[in-house]
Amino acid sequence: MNRDYEKEFQAYLAKEKTLAYMMLQRAKAFGDQTALIYRESGSWHTISWADFGERIIQVAKGLLAMGIEPGDMAAIFSQNRPEWAFCDLGILATRAVTVPIYATNTAPEAEYIVKDAGVKFIFVGDQDQYDRSVEVMDRADSLKKIIAFDKRITIRGGASLYLEDLLETGKAAGTGDQLEQRLTSVDSEDMLTLIYTSGTTGNPKGTIHTHKSFMAGIFPSITRFEDIMRPGLISLAILPLSHVFERMWSYGCMSTGIQIAYCPDPKEFVEVMNDIQPHLLTSVPRIWEKVYGTINHGLKDASPAKAKLFHWATDTAVAHYRKRKSDKKPGLGLSLKHALADKLVCRKVRQKLGAERNLVYHVGGGAFAKEINEFFQAFGINIIQGYGLTEFFPVCVGFNDHGKVGACGPVIPLVQVRISDEGEIQLKGENAMKGYLNKPEATKANFTADGWFKTEDVGHIEGDKFKYITITDRIKDLIITAGGKNISPQQIELLLGDEPFIEQVVVVGEGKKYITALIVPAFPVLEAYAQKNNIAYQSRLDLIENPDVIALYEQTVAERTASLGRVEQIKKIKLME
Repeated sequence: MNRDYEKEFQAYLAKEKTLAYMMLQRAKAFGDQTALIYRESGSWHTISWADFGERIIQVAKGLLAMGIEPGDMAAIFSQNRPEWAFCDLGILATRAVTVPIYATNTAPEAEYIVKDAGVKFIFVGDQDQYDRSVEVMDRADSLKKIIAFDKRITIRGGASLYLEDLLETGKAAGTGDQLEQRLTSVDSEDMLTLIYTSGTTGNPKGTIHTHKSFMAGIFPSITRFEDIMRPGLISLAILPLSHVFERMWSYGCMSTGIQIAYCPDPKEFVEVMNDIQPHLLTSVPRIWEKVYGTINHGLKDASPAKAKLFHWATDTAVAHYRKRKSDKKPGLGLSLKHALADKLVCRKVRQKLGAERNLVYHVGGGAFAKEINEFFQAFGINIIQGYGLTEFFPVCVGFNDHGKVGACGPVIPLVQVRISDEGEIQLKGENAMKGYLNKPEATKANFTADGWFKTEDVGHIEGDKFKYITITDRIKDLIITAGGKNISPQQIELLLGDEPFIEQVVVVGEGKKYITALIVPAFPVLEAYAQKNNIAYQSRLDLIENPDVIALYEQTVAERTASLGRVEQIKKIKLME
């Protein structure tokens, strides 16, 4: 019997109403159970659901006492931490709108967002973000208050206060009735958040999501996990909460009682993984490409016997995985070999990565090499590639054993997908944005005449019971060389993604006779190599201009891209700091 997801969603929306209302109801239901896990001063701490709910209410009442009105814009300019979540929900409880700002944004980048959105309040996480916000306040008339999460931040002037002071104001404020009225009068079509796009082709655009469009992303996603989502599980938040991916996933998990652990720094990924041992997480492919590259790089220093054992175990695990995914039962011989390979090698890799309890680890936000995805799947780490955009999120959410290496999926219920005559992936569903703030022409340009969202991604759809999307490129990213050849930079960059010596790579060549790679080295790895090989240097610039270093990267790139056609091959590299 087919489920009526549309009918279920309407019932869900009627019951849960809005994101803040839903989270406060969960706080009552889960009480003393753990809601959040965070690290401070080297130790891990927890916050209960009861405390979490109380802090949401205190933030909301404090903001009401300071005069926040429905529709006012309040920004959060911080790294991931518990305060991010309960201030976000406190803002939403007052019928105001949360505007995330990436923790790494510069003062001019933050200033553009504050001015464009008309931000009235801004919450900051550290001294740098506070100082940038003070700089912005001098030039932004709308900004009235800066609220610092951390008492270690040095604040100045009457327009700044600490979150602790806001919470105390909320405790003492007689705004309970006003909060109840605001909380229960929120309409599902009210704006919930304004998320700014990256702005790689101009100024960023403020993407409008309502309570309904946000809940329309959460509901169908969690229906995929009805058999596993429960209190006691842990999801690790690595991606910034300012990104729609982590924010929506975290709240979806929390709505089922799952604990959220905040990773303070993605560079500490493996350490935090071992501390937390999460069941679930979201990440970008780059993290797993680095792990894969580090594993393979380490084999170069391993003894011949250990390297041989690892390669045998990898071949065995991959063969076993491919049999299972082809719906063919592995034979007795392969099953016995796989059991031995798992005991001797694969299990140790899972233990080293803190991934023994993994149920699903989601990746998104970029292409994920099929070879790397298959490696981790074969080693028992269930990494599945999802898909979505700031303007339309999510589209694909992997679950259980329904991942498909090389593709995104499955597509979630309530989302329709089609491929245009030009090969563009187009989408329709309740989780689509309502438009870009103050940019009606840009909004119009992103939808077809019949209401489908234009992703600008090129790809195809496959599958029967579950639909999968394979993305082959971005429409605007295709390089047309001087010779008129269309080249996909994404496919070239994927070949270099897991190289330990490379931190970032961008392929260029529009209108040129050949393809060039702009490379930012992984400096810790390169510096260790230089020391080992007696390459003297005074600075990083000195190091990347060294002929021996340039030759190393030229050789590495040539070897990694040897499979490409002649016109696709990289003819020149440029190392950058």
